[in-house]
Amino acid sequence: MKISGYFLGLYCLLFCFNAQATDPFDYHQRQTGENHLSIPKIQKEKCVFKEPAFATETAFIQLKLVGVVLYKNRPEALFLDPNQQLIVAKSGYRLGQEGYLIKQIGKNGVELLHSKIGQCEQTDPLVLRF
Repeated sequence: MKISGYFLGLYCLLFCFNAQATDPFDYHQRQTGENHLSIPKIQKEKCVFKEPAFATETAFIQLKLVGVVLYKNRPEALFLDPNQQLIVAKSGYRLGQEGYLIKQIGKNGVELLHSKIGQCEQTDPLVLRF
């Protein structure tokens, strides 16, 4: 009886030494199995536009719409930047660091389109009124 207890203890001891535990803080033992969640990184890409752009070093929120000029068939929007410089923009031009596209200029205000971050094709409308 004493010998079988001895072998049982020796067997358990050998079994414990053969079992390998994974250390969660050891980067060599980390596994990337199916239980590992891979979250895609969303890159904030800056969109590249073909249209002429004005005030590209200034954030759009800092620009102030001060007026419009409706002359013949080519209306113009007048903006002031923080340095009090006048920016004259026409329909189809882009404004600010964010690249707001001037869609339409009317006597009551300006209609703009803004691209979402990283999604250059999707736009949100914005209307500036006097």
